[in-house]
Amino acid sequence: MILNKLHIFNSVYTCGTTSGAAEQLNVTRSAISQSITRLEAELGLSLFTRLPKGLVPTRAAHQLASNINPLLTQLNDEVNAVIGQQTRNHGILHIGAPPVTGTLHLPRIIEAFNRDMPDVEIRLSFDYSIELISKVLSGELDLSIIDVFGGVHLQREFHAFCHRETLLDEIVVLACSPDYFAAHIGDDLSYDNLSKQNFLSVRDDFLEVKSWFLHQYQRAPTYLRKTLSSENGLAVLDCACRGLGLFIAGTNVAQRYIDQGQLVEITPHNRGETNQLSLIQLLDKKPTALEKVFIRHIKAYAQAQWETPEVASE
Repeated sequence: MILNKLHIFNSVYTCGTTSGAAEQLNVTRSAISQSITRLEAELGLSLFTRLPKGLVPTRAAHQLASNINPLLTQLNDEVNAVIGQQTRNHGILHIGAPPVTGTLHLPRIIEAFNRDMPDVEIRLSFDYSIELISKVLSGELDLSIIDVFGGVHLQREFHAFCHRETLLDEIVVLACSPDYFAAHIGDDLSYDNLSKQNFLSVRDDFLEVKSWFLHQYQRAPTYLRKTLSSENGLAVLDCACRGLGLFIAGTNVAQRYIDQGQLVEITPHNRGETNQLSLIQLLDKKPTALEKVFIRHIKAYAQAQWETPEVASE
């Protein structure tokens, strides 16, 4: 491989002798000499003038060394970055999460993680659960938090290929501001009334809204009045609190706003279907040292912050 030959050339150029390069690279002098000879033959250039006391670089060698040294340095840095992932020193973690849960909770988890691992770069991806699963399966994400509700088809997508660990059992609720509730809903919790309301969603297909109606009424509206959709979960939540319409959220997000009177929960027949907020990774993947530390912080946060008395009471 020419890359290996260039690496050997750079060592010889730096050391000035084949014996010095051999000691630096922990190989024999003959292996060094053979590599330089083959590189000269491939390039059609003379790189060194052989003298009894050592090697004198030719003009071509000076130019080649000047050109490849930055590339070899960058390559070495990239390799060290990968090694750093395994040795807990530094690196990059690619983390996924649903939009609302991610924007509300992941910054707090990252804050705690950063105190332990200040040299690690975090790259976040907020998306629908089905897309997050696809990114884990393709290796784009190291790990991801996902929602598991709305039908068995979602579980089929990852059950055979991903390791899943439940972080929280919660209820998926429909909610709106007190003012919107008083003006548009009141005592009329019928399918006909609720299906005609304004809806907000973190999904452009409003799938979680349709799933809620299926759970409550065994049918879903063919048409929804879509007031707002955005991947920014906090923006959608804030718009719901400001009276723009109805919003679907898990109790890990909505319960605090309900308790504070900023949102009113709508319960025609029951509180809603159960969602399992879960952590997934590739089934046979061995977690890196950094991933293990991040997972530990996620679990610690889940245990401390995500209590589920509302699920137990159902």
